[in-house]
Amino acid sequence: MIRFKSCTVKLILLATTMFSLCFNSMAQPGTKQPVEFVDPFIGVLDPLSACVIGPQLPSGSINPCPQTQNGNDDGYSPDEPIRGFSQLNVSGTGWGKYGQVFFSPQIGLAIGETDHDSPKKNELAKAYEYSVTLSRYGIKTDVSPSFHSAIYRFTFPATDKANIAFDLSHHLAGDIKPALGGKIHDGVVNFTSTSGNEIKGYGNYSGGFGGGTYRVYFVARFSKSPQASGTWLNGEIKSGSTSQSLSKPNDRVGAYLAFTTKANEEIYMKVAVSFRSIDQAAKWLDEEIAGFDYSKIKETARQTWNRQLNKIVVEGGTERDYRIFYTALYHASIMPRNRTNDSEHYSDGVPVWDDHFAIWDTWRTVYPLQVLINPAMVSGTVNSFIARLKTNKMVKDAFIAGNEMMAEQGGNNIDNVIADAYVKGVKGIDWKEAYQVLKFNADHERQGSFGWKKTDSTNTYKTLGWIPVGTMSNSMTLEYAYNDFCASQLAKKLGTKEEYKNYLERSGKWINLWNTEAESDGFKGFIESKKPDGKFVPLDLKAYPGSWKDHFYEGSSWTYSWFAPHQFEKLVELCGGKDLFVKKLQHGFEKKLIDYGNEPAFLAVHAFHYGGRSDLASFYTRKLMKERFNEKGYSGNDDSGAMSSWFMFSSMGFFPNAGQDIYYLTGAAFKKVTLTLGNGKAIAILAPNASPENIYIQSVTINGKKWNKPWFQHKDIANGATIVFDMGDTPAPVK
Repeated sequence: MIRFKSCTVKLILLATTMFSLCFNSMAQPGTKQPVEFVDPFIGVLDPLSACVIGPQLPSGSINPCPQTQNGNDDGYSPDEPIRGFSQLNVSGTGWGKYGQVFFSPQIGLAIGETDHDSPKKNELAKAYEYSVTLSRYGIKTDVSPSFHSAIYRFTFPATDKANIAFDLSHHLAGDIKPALGGKIHDGVVNFTSTSGNEIKGYGNYSGGFGGGTYRVYFVARFSKSPQASGTWLNGEIKSGSTSQSLSKPNDRVGAYLAFTTKANEEIYMKVAVSFRSIDQAAKWLDEEIAGFDYSKIKETARQTWNRQLNKIVVEGGTERDYRIFYTALYHASIMPRNRTNDSEHYSDGVPVWDDHFAIWDTWRTVYPLQVLINPAMVSGTVNSFIARLKTNKMVKDAFIAGNEMMAEQGGNNIDNVIADAYVKGVKGIDWKEAYQVLKFNADHERQGSFGWKKTDSTNTYKTLGWIPVGTMSNSMTLEYAYNDFCASQLAKKLGTKEEYKNYLERSGKWINLWNTEAESDGFKGFIESKKPDGKFVPLDLKAYPGSWKDHFYEGSSWTYSWFAPHQFEKLVELCGGKDLFVKKLQHGFEKKLIDYGNEPAFLAVHAFHYGGRSDLASFYTRKLMKERFNEKGYSGNDDSGAMSSWFMFSSMGFFPNAGQDIYYLTGAAFKKVTLTLGNGKAIAILAPNASPENIYIQSVTINGKKWNKPWFQHKDIANGATIVFDMGDTPAPVK
């Protein structure tokens, strides 16, 4: 391992003091609140990132957003006219969902799906508010969220033809991205007040990622009573009608409210959404938005985000640096959603954390980040896993709109989230109950292939030690092995000796897929597919199969041959020792054979530590940060904040091996980071000479002690810590 060049604590502290004296001349968050650095256009301007532009609260259930004709999986494209505003959306996902409870402010009344699109101007997006003017109508629309509800402010011109149209049938998978197979099965909308200023209803939908059907209930109230109102069915407007339901699936059903307005007259609409009932939606609305005070809701949302974002304060960067960092923290705080007390399937008080798109994405970086700054979210998730096992008799990788998704992208990776929380001492979890989830997966899952295409029971991972050649057979084998390691950590104290021994032994059987003779670019030793009889199947080791294909999921053998988070030392041995290990790994990066900007290779860059070349871990980390994270977006889909939290850890100078008590040191990109832990204690990360050029660690101290290892443990920072990096522009000498 690298032994960082010695540097006294005294010199580091002196440099820190000198830095603080001259820091006033540099950009710093102290000049404005972190929430003001959040730019929701990041991740939207780059369509591959698929981030949502509309505002929501941290882990909030509602997410009001504009929708456009050629929207991405979040329903929106910045280059398209605006069709209207939906209340449920997802962020950073490769497949879309939701798009319901859809309103369109108009002049005149156009109820066809494509008849009321409007060009836009003066579009603004913040963490706590979205604002735009629909230039076709001259209507300014502002929206700000609460947790299950949102408030809109529509500013109309002078007209006797102002309308607010509601489309019950509209949803993303049916109208914006029909390739997702959307359908509305049944539903109803009702005017429910004598003044006509309240509508309620529900829709029963399917389509989009996750499968299954789900009901969306809503209540909307308006600050002004309409002069006229009505409903429609399949294009036929029914003036004065107070109720309309679908007579058959995919009917087009909606309602409208008509007004006469003065110039710049404001009409407010507040709307709540529930996955349980109309009564629950009404309850959320009464509790969260009592009146129509738009400014109050907006300010509450702003303060809520500021509290979340202030958990990590970065200093010593540029305005651009702060925008990218705090937008990343914003995106890492959106999903999953806390839908406790808002599910048809769970009683009050039972934790429900919904919209996992999927744990395969978020276990590696999102959850380790939240362990540090928001452990209650992690304990809530683990307790939700426990409740799901009891109710659904399973806990799948993806859980969306209350539905377990049978098809899995990889292993049983909820095990890794549980293990990560366990080894880091997250409180508020019954660990005996949590262990039962891991034991269930270890004993009854790990069945090979995925979802509806499981392999024959005699040829499974558990009996052979690998999954025979087939759909994602190699990547699932590798992930199952790590799942077993994670299960073994809890089994050691909470299970039996036999369970511990069994799971730990199985965790090493990924080696069965290591073909010492497989060769690529002169390097030998790679993961390859195997038949049930133990014979290897020759592969193109560089081939990227995509998603849900044979051999691997979203990565080649060059990528997955580095995935052994619990046995890197064994990988070094299999590759012929440290020198060959490093040479092969660096070749993979230089020739772009390893996509470490996607989840399967998140840890690959940190494998350099095990080859004694921590400087290369720092080099490639900064290279990826520079090349693939900018003010347009991230490296591919943000994946529910996975890419954002990767960037944050890399900026702060340490990176988790999730599921284990290990963080790798790569050096901070900011001169100062103050991270407030969930227990109120602070981690101060100081790198006074950090710069775009100074990317290599020269020395490190942790809590005043010289640190000669390229990693530390959670116990080293659990009660607060001071980490001091001395950064330089050349690698430190190896000792």
